[in-house]
Amino acid sequence: MLNDRERMTLHFCCTITIAKVTGIPHRDMIIEQMIEGIRKNRCRSLSDGEIASLLEDINEEMFAGSNMFKHLIDESQHVMDESKHLTDEEIWSKTGEWPNKKMAGAERWK
Repeated sequence: MLNDRERMTLHFCCTITIAKVTGIPHRDMIIEQMIEGIRKNRCRSLSDGEIASLLEDINEEMFAGSNMFKHLIDESQHVMDESKHLTDEEIWSKTGEWPNKKMAGAERWK
């Protein structure tokens, strides 16, 4: 079972995601109203100060996380682009396996 802090984190992330994906007008005002409703109905033990601190921490982590995801995506794209141009020998030197090698006895399973 989730505690109130975890519950607020879950609802906040879902609220932000849905608001951004749907492109609702006046998003910030609606999110603020949603968070207040969540606090009153689902996270009663959290004070306004605790929620403000929690949401600030979440926003900082989301910003740092978005930078990390951008880096990982760029890195993955670079690896994928690089692998398109590798020779069989280069692939073998990086992986230790020859590309397109046939497994011994694989023909009998066809």
